[in-house]
Amino acid sequence: MPSMYEKTIYQILSNEPVTPNEVAIKLRISHKTASKALMRLALTEGDVKYKNSGRTHLFWKAGR
Repeated sequence: MPSMYEKTIYQILSNEPVTPNEVAIKLRISHKTASKALMRLALTEGDVKYKNSGRTHLFWKAGR
């Protein structure tokens, strides 16, 4: 069952990387909720990519 924030988060994503904290601040949700929704998008959508840079996860929408 998809999260109620996934569509909104998918629209926020662009070609530049964003962190779950940036998404959480924009949507006024918890960091954990944003992080889980972003990871789910990265695993289910083909054009959402992520990279673990140290303790920080970066997410972006890759061009097709």
